Amino acid sequence: MPFAPRPIGRFQVRAAAAEDAGAIAMLLSAAFPEADDPPEARAATTESVRLLLQTGSDILVALDGDALCGAVRRRDGDGIAWFDLLASRCPGAGRALVRAVETSAQDRGLRLIRVECPDAYPLPELFARWGYLPIGRSATAAGMESLTLEKRLPLLTVREQRRADAAAIAAITGDDPWPYEQGHRPGCFVLADGDRVTGVITVRDDRMGTAEVAEPAVLEPYRGRGLELWMIDRATIYAETRGFHTATISATPLTNALRRDLEDRRWFAAEGVPGAPYTRQLEARAEEGLGDPFD
Repeated sequence: MPFAPRPIGRFQVRAAAAEDAGAIAMLLSAAFPEADDPPEARAATTESVRLLLQTGSDILVALDGDALCGAVRRRDGDGIAWFDLLASRCPGAGRALVRAVETSAQDRGLRLIRVECPDAYPLPELFARWGYLPIGRSATAAGMESLTLEKRLPLLTVREQRRADAAAIAAITGDDPWPYEQGHRPGCFVLADGDRVTGVITVRDDRMGTAEVAEPAVLEPYRGRGLELWMIDRATIYAETRGFHTATISATPLTNALRRDLEDRRWFAAEGVPGAPYTRQLEARAEEGLGDPFD
């Protein structure tokens, strides 16, 4: 599960690298000293953590400047995200790591996330404040009670703009909210995290058969997670189902950073032409429920 580095609060969260093994081992052995703690944490060493990374354990780390101050392991199973081995030595680092696991699960379309923890103060109360509720109870090998906690994540969607989105769109783009308050604007789509609008993309008709796709505007916590590509894909489908033969999107620092992904989607910029927009030739198609776009 690739993880794009991202800032969360004052921390930078990224995937662990082999050179992090020593710092991670120190965190884990300090955070999990009890006999019934996971052995890979309780007896963690630089070599054992490096082996975990080499054999597929997906570990994220939180950094405050250059200092590694937190770690967590994540995995998916049967469409549910899980995490364990959460350890930190800086206030706020654990919450930042859990938030990173949650957002990465959302990015993959998962709606549920789970964690197991001892049924002893303060962990159940802490996770409850973060939205995790108990769904099961079991006993560890040492006879200690363990809880399985679960949180339902808001669904990330790219949907048509609604009148109620006007203020949020204005806050993101700086546009006058009045046009959006009048109702749905054709070619305007929002990135929604549950009920919260977190991004905007628009498609404009140049009256010559070309759909001009605007650069996606996305709130800071949602940038760099590949969500801009979801938005561009939705704008492309809209253009195709409205009979446009070509779509363009400006070359900007954001779109240039996505160049390889755009080219995989058949968006190409003219070689040797500085600032040339990305262009895609479209195949007209009918969208379910809309009928033939040429009717």
